[in-house]
Amino acid sequence: MKNVIIFLTFLTMSCHAQERLTWNTFERITFEEVFEPVSATWVQTPVWTDDLKEWDGKFVKITGYVIALDAVSSQYALSAFPFSSCFFCGAAGPESVLELILKDSDKYLTDDVITFEGILQLNTDPLKFPLTLKDATE
Repeated sequence: MKNVIIFLTFLTMSCHAQERLTWNTFERITFEEVFEPVSATWVQTPVWTDDLKEWDGKFVKITGYVIALDAVSSQYALSAFPFSSCFFCGAAGPESVLELILKDSDKYLTDDVITFEGILQLNTDPLKFPLTLKDATE
């Protein structure tokens, strides 16, 4: 019986293993300007190196400042910096923010410092954030 409990504990831990992600990991993202025909503007799209591509699809945990994009419909971003110095205000780069796709429609306040876990997705669509955390939970 003891062996069964140990096995089940190990199985549970291995199924939910996540890596602690820090914002520094993505500081070296480079961007190239491309013409986006829908908006008829030049936009920046990330260039993913092989070492950064290794994070795509991984179950990760990251801490940051919540930025409410639309609190009514539970649309949030997570930032390395508080709202006053985040990417939207021009004091940081696009690699310092990620879109949160929440598993549950919880409500958060701007500048709440929270650790989320979920599946990291690297985006190449210039109209999206470079990073998305899918199925995000606290």
